[in-house]
Amino acid sequence: MYKQNLFTVLTDHVKPHVLKRNNKSKKWEYGYNKEHDIVVISKTGQIGDVYEIQNLKIALPPFKGK
Repeated sequence: MYKQNLFTVLTDHVKPHVLKRNNKSKKWEYGYNKEHDIVVISKTGQIGDVYEIQNLKIALPPFKGK
């Protein structure tokens, strides 16, 4: 049966040590990041998950659950 995938979660698009280092110092800038080929939509300087929607990679802010 056909399974439609609208998006995928990319777990290894940004290296873990780069992700941790940039999140710690809040160095992610809002907008397109050419080095990692992602669009950062977090204004806090930190990113969480990276989603791919039709070959567009979007970095979301980290989830702060209760």
